[in-house]
Amino acid sequence: MSKQIVWEYTAEKSKQAISTFYSAYISNAQRLPNGNTLIDEGQSGRLFQVTPQGDIVWEYVSPFYGKAMPRDHYVANTVYRAYALPYTWAPADTPHNETAVKTDCARYPVLSGCEAVISQ
Repeated sequence: MSKQIVWEYTAEKSKQAISTFYSAYISNAQRLPNGNTLIDEGQSGRLFQVTPQGDIVWEYVSPFYGKAMPRDHYVANTVYRAYALPYTWAPADTPHNETAVKTDCARYPVLSGCEAVISQ
């Protein structure tokens, strides 16, 4: 083992403010077969996939808020862990269809495919 960092992700690599990527606890990352990485920023309920170059492929923020413990005086949308699973993991009668999501370039002009909006 060389103990060398061979890859790392930072918000800056995705051309975002440093404060947009942070979680002090309950997070994980999974390298995917296509070379991308699934990241669970658990404290803020954010899941996203990035390419080896740091481009965000997709992003999801959990809309489900609740108390982590019964005595808590606050609610949060934390996500403990997230894993990408193959379709074969789902039961045989589960529908397997996906709908492409169109990038909102007006709201997120730095995302891949929004270069035309930036140059205007």
